[in-house]
Amino acid sequence: VIAIKDVRKKYWLHKDIIVRVITKRLANGDYYKRKGVVTKVIDKYTAEVEILDPDGGDILKLDQDDVETVIPKAVGERVLIVNGRGRGNLAYVVRLDANKYQADLKLFAVNGHQLISDVDFEDFSQTT
Repeated sequence: VIAIKDVRKKYWLHKDIIVRVITKRLANGDYYKRKGVVTKVIDKYTAEVEILDPDGGDILKLDQDDVETVIPKAVGERVLIVNGRGRGNLAYVVRLDANKYQADLKLFAVNGHQLISDVDFEDFSQTT
């Protein structure tokens, strides 16, 4: 069993995670609620995000306050833990609890899989 550290930081952006734009300030709100992939973390709080949807391809420089994590719709999807217990580890979703905004995640590990229970939705994001 691997010891899971609770590494909570004020910043959570990671390369290759999917995020949703939650600011209406950009381009008269044109990017609001659109999803993108973090292609580069510029500094602890800023990232380059490539917009995904059909009209996507635009690359935006965004502050972490302008985006939110994206939670997969189905069990079994791959995620990256971006904050708290297991930060920086790839995992897959075992259980989603939309009422509590939490999930149970199993870490991808060399020596087996380890379960982390009740991870807040804001602490993990879907990955590419």
